[in-house]
Amino acid sequence: METLVSRMGVSKDTIRRDLIRLEQDHVIKRTHGGAVINNRDALIFDYSQRSGTLNPVKESIARKAAEVIRDNTSVIFDASTTVEAVIPKLADKQILAITNSLTNANRLAKNKTTDVKLLPGKLHKEQLFLFGSETIQKLSEYHVDYVLLGIFAISDKGVFIHTEEEGLVKRQMVMQGTKVIALADNTKINTTGFFKVCDLSLIDCLITDIRPDDSFIKALKENDVELILTST
Repeated sequence: METLVSRMGVSKDTIRRDLIRLEQDHVIKRTHGGAVINNRDALIFDYSQRSGTLNPVKESIARKAAEVIRDNTSVIFDASTTVEAVIPKLADKQILAITNSLTNANRLAKNKTTDVKLLPGKLHKEQLFLFGSETIQKLSEYHVDYVLLGIFAISDKGVFIHTEEEGLVKRQMVMQGTKVIALADNTKINTTGFFKVCDLSLIDCLITDIRPDDSFIKALKENDVELILTST
């Protein structure tokens, strides 16, 4: 419990409530002073749930990502809520932004020095992103400085997600960037999902909050992926 409090930057009551909720959802089993995960499949949440999950951690990852992105550059923003958290932190930079997320497009529009291109496609009504062949085709016409990729699940086997339609869009995004920046809190590491987005070798850097285990760090090094921790 004390470790979670210090790493997450929240109170014991908040940690306790979150652990109770996760146990009720059969995601974890609480133990004395902590919890263990029931399985290594990444969790699936709708947009409203994702937007409120691990906010302090998302903020710390977002701050670090904003430090990496330079002024006067082009950036693809995927539809994840962690990527969404980066947007306000880029308000002082001149950015050409491309996104398939209605929510992220709205946030980007509030940054006065950001030009926004919203990708075409079919609207996913629950998750509020655009997808499909039209989205992928339009993405293929761009080449950008950075891709901000929110991670659903990542392991030494690569990057995964729970739906093929979003996974295909993310896969194309990865192909269009000079530098692909993956954003993942510690709960996403060493998990898996239904659809593989790409191999680790196609990611340039991973930003996370807690140092992963040695075997995953070895996999990152073997695939030339830079590890950036929010604590550094």
